[in-house]
Amino acid sequence: MPFLPLSQVRRLRDELQGTNAEISTWGCEGYGDNIKQWSDSCDEDVGAVVRVTCADEAAIVVRFVTRHQIPLAVRGGGYSTSGSSTARGGIVLDLAKLRRVRIDPDARVVAAEGGALWADIDVAAAQHGLAVVGSTLSHIGAAGATLGGGYGWLTGQYGLAIDNLLWAKVVLADGSIVIASETSHPDLFWAVRGAGQEFGVAVELGFRAHPQRNAVFAGTLLFAPEKLAIIVDFANRFERQTDGKQGLWFGFTVAPAMTQCCILVVVFYNGDQARAEQFFAPLLKADPLANTAGMIPYDSLNGILNTTDTLHRRGSDTEVNISYPLDVAMGPRKSMRGSNVTLPLDLGFVQSVYEEFNGVLTECPQTRDSRLLFELLPNAQIMQVPDEATAFANRGPYYNVSCLFRWYDADLDAQIRLAQASLLGRIATSAGIKRPGYQGPRRGTGIYANYAGHDVGSEEIFGDNFPRLQELKKKYDPHNTFNKWHRIRVPENGGQ
Repeated sequence: MPFLPLSQVRRLRDELQGTNAEISTWGCEGYGDNIKQWSDSCDEDVGAVVRVTCADEAAIVVRFVTRHQIPLAVRGGGYSTSGSSTARGGIVLDLAKLRRVRIDPDARVVAAEGGALWADIDVAAAQHGLAVVGSTLSHIGAAGATLGGGYGWLTGQYGLAIDNLLWAKVVLADGSIVIASETSHPDLFWAVRGAGQEFGVAVELGFRAHPQRNAVFAGTLLFAPEKLAIIVDFANRFERQTDGKQGLWFGFTVAPAMTQCCILVVVFYNGDQARAEQFFAPLLKADPLANTAGMIPYDSLNGILNTTDTLHRRGSDTEVNISYPLDVAMGPRKSMRGSNVTLPLDLGFVQSVYEEFNGVLTECPQTRDSRLLFELLPNAQIMQVPDEATAFANRGPYYNVSCLFRWYDADLDAQIRLAQASLLGRIATSAGIKRPGYQGPRRGTGIYANYAGHDVGSEEIFGDNFPRLQELKKKYDPHNTFNKWHRIRVPENGGQ
């Protein structure tokens, strides 16, 4: 795609004249910071970054790009590692100034603007003794995580973020602003819950909130590789023992000041310390190398896995401040992908995953800050919602696996991504729902859209829901203005 000509930039400035929107182009002060992504591998020169302050300004930008067929990317939190938050030569619609959060404590409703981070929501809701099902990281954008599904530590009790979504204010491709809910544009609301990035700009989301006045038990534990059998045994009993108030992640990483890949365990219990310590006793008594688990306020929970390479949000008027190192804009090159597993896990298989992952880290020392995690969040509430009730198609009797690789040398891009794909593919075919001999319920695609890169087709991600998504794409975005996520094509264009 040709680079956005200056004549188009001038036209856009004219259309935004009298608004509070800011336009940054090559040569402008701060342009380099404005195009930075969480992953250096996604940094690209763009024609313009437009930082809007309201829905009407966003609508002007969307109408402009649709009319002139200019590539568009919407940037909320900016944490995609697939490049969906940037548009080479095109326009980035930046929602960094749309971070306001409103609370209705009586109705237990939280309304968050499209650029809000989960930290903004967590802190605002906690002031009223409330919580929203959200992400497991505080520094990522709430809208992007939600529109793709939204797993959080409260998922075991209340389902996914989209299962608690009451409405979405969306800027459509023609620049119109609509409310999508069960009673207004219900077909769009269906699509927004699981594939929202393909249908418009979510400038505000309304969530059902839940009482959460008590502190929670949470933290991380590190174990030597020799303790893997204990961890896997506990994981295999977790599904039978949980009542939905717990969460367990475990996997592999190289901890600071360590030279060997070790076992990382993340524990969560929505209850008092005594019950939590009883529930997690087999792990707590297994002599961890490090243990940070304890009682913390809920609004601190999503920060326990935050890293120093978090995106610094400049120019926001949010009242929530997140500490960032001064020398950090984003971080190294990154690739985030996922897979799925069913329980029980075979110890020999998990040991082989450890060895393969550790082998990559040993062969490429730049990747030592990477991690692979088996994410055991109770799935009973997720599976209570029928597959066809929303566009989200990952409601099965399995658990997500996430793999985040970090490195610095661009020459290693292909090698590391190939190793990641090989590892995650083997996990899926050896321990996931599509493995040979699997006897459990055949439900869900086994692919979490927010963990899937562009190498995974949208038909594969959305399964039986894909044909309806195509028809709705034809209705709401016939010219494919929103195409930076998983590229749902209208039927006339040949589907995938």
